[in-house]
Amino acid sequence: MLERIFSLLCVLALCGLMLQGAAAAQTVQMQVAGSAQPAPLTGLDPDHATISVENMGTERNWYERVLGFRVSRVFDTNPDFVNVQLSLPGGYRIDLIKFKGSSRPAPVDPRYLEQGWVHIAFSVPDLTAAWKALQDHKTDVAADKDASGVPTRLVVHDPEGNEIELFNRPK
Repeated sequence: MLERIFSLLCVLALCGLMLQGAAAAQTVQMQVAGSAQPAPLTGLDPDHATISVENMGTERNWYERVLGFRVSRVFDTNPDFVNVQLSLPGGYRIDLIKFKGSSRPAPVDPRYLEQGWVHIAFSVPDLTAAWKALQDHKTDVAADKDASGVPTRLVVHDPEGNEIELFNRPK
């Protein structure tokens, strides 16, 4: 009698395991079919962009003089690799790196035919004031304007051609 009860319990346990396995397989199939997607990564907070440059002095001077960045750190112990970290008062940073032997690819027109980063963008509180300041610095600033001539977007390039977009995002 005990053997029969034990056998019955084993059969019931085996049936339970089989049902659980079938349910798990169905869940996996649903995920594979696309009905259950993993959640996107959250908590991203902008920190910095890195630009590989040919002339560290010219680039560093331009970002300081024209855009108001300040040197926060310099890593120059390896003569084949120099990294100058430039920061804005709000904390955003641009790293300029000079790596021995690096070179810029030939320019492409239009610029969007070249894969990779096209530009970095910053929101400014007063686009007209930014436009004037960039003109005062004798940069190559170009402005998209609305029908009344007010700038809606600015595009400027650093001395080595890296593109920076400025716009106004209403708060």
